[in-house]
Amino acid sequence: MRESESTSVDYTVDTLLEAQHLWASIPVGSLVQLEADLYEGDTQLLTRGRLYEVLAKTDALPGQQMFVVESELTHQLVELYPGLICNYLDDQAPVHYA
Repeated sequence: MRESESTSVDYTVDTLLEAQHLWASIPVGSLVQLEADLYEGDTQLLTRGRLYEVLAKTDALPGQQMFVVESELTHQLVELYPGLICNYLDDQAPVHYA
């Protein structure tokens, strides 16, 4: 394996591990904020900077842990990848930056 391929693999593994750690650290009921707006096709689902309550957590496959939040725009439940979260509030705890 070339050095650039090794670096790419290391970055991917680190990113997945960080997302798994965030998923495990943030309990249901916490409030999360996104780094950017989330779209599905041309439809905006979630808004950057808005607080969303974590309603549930899913763990269908390793590396695919997701949070479930409700969209204020479409009023549907949306699965949110932990890597999109920029910070969160856990009950009375201070803001944690991801």
